[in-house]
Amino acid sequence: MRILATMLVISLVIGCDSRATGPVPIGTDDACASCRMLISERRYAAEMLDSNGTIYKFDDVACMMRFARAHGKNSSSARFYVTDYATGRDWMDARQASFAKLRNSSSSPMASGLAAFHNANEAARSMGAGPSRLLSFSDLWTESTGKENAMSTASHVDRVSEGSDGH
Repeated sequence: MRILATMLVISLVIGCDSRATGPVPIGTDDACASCRMLISERRYAAEMLDSNGTIYKFDDVACMMRFARAHGKNSSSARFYVTDYATGRDWMDARQASFAKLRNSSSSPMASGLAAFHNANEAARSMGAGPSRLLSFSDLWTESTGKENAMSTASHVDRVSEGSDGH
């Protein structure tokens, strides 16, 4: 009987662990962990889940990258999620996403012009005339390390015109 009671207590303790294991919904009063602006455009939203289970919410992918770098987070110490630009609601692992650098960068909350898609073909198709360039999460990570304004000033080859899938 003691064993059963002990197992029940252990189950309750484990079951009550409220740490997040994936992205959580964006609320109307949620602010960006980096710039503190309200997250008003869900299609640009991003989240980072650290190894302690803490969720950080962002209004723009660039804010997430800047915050991660400033706080010493990387893909081994955190998980990164982005919203599918096409639907404005579906979360996906940022490492699996394709990012379009939009021609009109001022349309995104922090003017990074970055929009996430499930794949490069979807990004090109959804953007009509096509994004100015496609990037992978690895590309974004490389751009965001060591350069303060890498998101807006780095130059890349237009991979859409070359037919690359961005990965």
